Amino acid sequence: MNGPFKNGPFFYMAKKHHKILERKTLFSKGPIHLLDLKVRTPHGKVLSRQVLKHPGCVVIMPRTKSGKYTLVRQYRFPIMKHLWELPAGGKEAGESFAAAARRELREEIGMAPGRMKKLLEFYPTPGVSGEKMCLYLAWDLRPSIAEKDEDEEFETGQFSLREIGRMIECGEIVDGKTLIGYYCVKNMTKE
Repeated sequence: MNGPFKNGPFFYMAKKHHKILERKTLFSKGPIHLLDLKVRTPHGKVLSRQVLKHPGCVVIMPRTKSGKYTLVRQYRFPIMKHLWELPAGGKEAGESFAAAARRELREEIGMAPGRMKKLLEFYPTPGVSGEKMCLYLAWDLRPSIAEKDEDEEFETGQFSLREIGRMIECGEIVDGKTLIGYYCVKNMTKE
């Protein structure tokens, strides 16, 4: 086969790397660091890139005994709106993604998973950040409350996959990680 698909239907660029020439921290608070990088491309061009460094996050799709999924509704200051979302949160220093998922469930919905399965990893904004998110499905939930972060105020709700799908269709759910979680689980199940 000739043309861009000579190696099958996918085209891969050669794995050439960019080289960081200079690194300056513009802002740093808690787990978030804004870096200004001077970078040389594989072709020799020197560019300035600003990168948000983050230790990573977890997203959890908690399934109740009745087969519904628990979402949290919280105020998101950057967009000045309340959003329905899957429980999620940042990974702390030295913490595994799985441990962070268990901690976030206790903090956000007051439950601990009896069982958990990692479904996928993804980068929500790779153009500006190296933040990796890990999506988990959690079930066999049991009460286990942990103290919430001081800035977290939210309500919880339980919804079927069909209800979540309708909330997405009507624009009530617009959070990217929740969309990914919904479509991932929907493709695994036959609801």
